[in-house]
Amino acid sequence: MVAEKVNNENGILYGVGVGPGDPELVTLKALRIIRNVAIIAFPVRRRGARSRALETVRIHLRPETTLLPLLMPMTKNRDSLAQAHEQAAASLAEAARGGRDVAYLSLGDPLFYSTFGYLAERFPGKVEVISGIAAMNAFAAAIGLPLASGDSPTAVVTGGSSRSLKKALEMGGSVIIMKPRSLSEEALGLLESDGAFGRASAAIELGGPSEQIIEQLDRKAAANLPYFSIIWIKQP
Repeated sequence: MVAEKVNNENGILYGVGVGPGDPELVTLKALRIIRNVAIIAFPVRRRGARSRALETVRIHLRPETTLLPLLMPMTKNRDSLAQAHEQAAASLAEAARGGRDVAYLSLGDPLFYSTFGYLAERFPGKVEVISGIAAMNAFAAAIGLPLASGDSPTAVVTGGSSRSLKKALEMGGSVIIMKPRSLSEEALGLLESDGAFGRASAAIELGGPSEQIIEQLDRKAAANLPYFSIIWIKQP
């Protein structure tokens, strides 16, 4: 056990990537940090909600570790998001007073489509990042195919940008769609007209007990994917 530090300075804020949701895909470095810090912070969509990031590492936590849920609502309203980020950063700063180190858990990697970047830039102290396995890498491993090979490009976009999706499809390589639940009818139409559904697969809750791989994705299934999903369109 590591003794809790007490001084007049802020402790370190660690952004800890815990992988896609499989406890066995948490790195040794992440485990060392998780076991040593006094406080574990994690995002929740609403008060009292379950956290996949926390459940991924719960078996590794010390009984005396303090848990700090931070509200991160699922909304596209920029003002609401900025307010949530400010409040979460303030909670982290308060938790780190007296030299206590805090670990913020991120599914996947803390600097890849994660809220951690917004919190880190607001934190008034030292920040360190522990990389994690991204969902797209775990997806490739799950189906046993390379994400990229040779000189072929791989583009990563979110479901919320039809313009970016169109440009990615025009590259002629593999396309990864993060957060596909936000795919619009326009975006789904782009995928259909491109013939992308003939090359598309999806993964739901990778690494968790409810993991599901959809090897042949169609428009209807793509439109109804849950939040913790990812789409992979293989190159033509």
